[in-house]
Parts: sequence; C-alpha cells; structure tokens
Amino acid sequence: MIKSYDVPEKKRKELGNYIKSLREKRKYGFNQFALKSNLNVADLNRIEKGDKKKINAFQLRNIATALRIDYKELYKIVGYLEEDDCLPEGNIDLDCNFKKIPLYNSISAGAGLEDLEDEEVQFITVPDIKQFSGNVVAIKVSGDSMEYTIENRSIVFIRKDVEVPNKKVGAFIHNNKALLKRYICQEDHCFLRSDNRDYPDVEIKESDEFVIVGRFIGQLNEEE
Repeated sequence: MIKSYDVPEKKRKELGNYIKSLREKRKYGFNQFALKSNLNVADLNRIEKGDKKKINAFQLRNIATALRIDYKELYKIVGYLEEDDCLPEGNIDLDCNFKKIPLYNSISAGAGLEDLEDEEVQFITVPDIKQFSGNVVAIKVSGDSMEYTIENRSIVFIRKDVEVPNKKVGAFIHNNKALLKRYICQEDHCFLRSDNRDYPDVEIKESDEFVIVGRFIGQLNEEE
C-alpha cells in the first residue's frame, strides 16, 4: 500500500532526475513543460527536486505524454508497477488496463454525513494496477477534520471489506453517518479520531450502530 501516494525519497530523487534529464533533452522550459503536462510550475519544480511526496498516477501520465515517453517507465520508477507488469510483448506495446470504480458524492472529514449507500454514485476511471486491486471505491471528502493528512475536497480511495488496523485511517458508518477517521482502540474501548485535533474523538459505544466500510489507501488532491 502507498499511503496517500507517498513516494519514498530515493524513488522521488530518481524520478526527478529522470524527468529533468528528458525535459532538458527536449529543451523545454518550466512554463512550456507545465502547459504541455497540464501541471502547475510549482508542482513540476517540486517533482524534479524530489520534494513532492504525494505523486499520483494521473500526474505521471500527463508528464509522460509531455515528454513523449511511455508512462509505464515513470510508474516503475515510483513503484506503481512491478517490472513485469504491463510490459511490451513482442513488437506490440500493451497498455495497462483501466477500470471504473464507484465515486460516491461525499464522506465527512468533519461533522458527519448520511450513510454512503444513500449517496448518488458516479464512476471514476483508474489504472488497473496493484494499488487499486480488490474492491476499491472513491469518495469525495467534505471537511477539514483529517487535515493535513487528508485535505478537504480531495478524493480518497477506500478498499472495502478489509480490516482497518489500530491507528490507521478508514471509512466508517457510525449511527448512520459516513465518516473518514483514524481508528483507535485502547484496552476495552475504541473511538474514531481526527488528525485535526480541533475536533473531538467520536467514542464507539456498544449500543451504537457501527460498520467498518474499509481502509484508506490513497487520495487525489483537488489541485492534482
């Protein structure tokens, strides 16, 4: 699992050096490259320097298109693909498959929203790679209670029907409200905690209706 698309520093540096060498080879300035890749200059600068910890697959595809290379080369550098995933066979370059996953309207990182099953469902297309394996859904975030781990108005990816380990982030239904929180268990009681400590803990009582929807596996920020 790559939490929030976090890329280790060593891989970030390798990615940045690779992109910079190709950009300079193509004789692209930052502004020109930003237009071609549909990213802002600040983001590109941080990626090249290896300072941007969260890099999503969609950004890498745009960068690859601008550099006129196969996006799978960038995926492999950051670890989104294994060496034998989606590789060319013979003279035919087979792209990775894509799949559609449900995109729910909202989940609260704040005061709480209604049950997810009652929300209007759309769909979002994601690469069919290991990070999106299993029963994964996407949900729009409303609220700042999980900042700065998870930003308001971002899209989070949840792997449904799996255990959420102690102190990890997940999606939950608590008394008919859909919440995105950190699951904390201490001795004989459990509660949901916000990373923004301005919000109080939500205690889980035996009499409460409580369902673990699934585990948080990553996010797509609004600026991305």
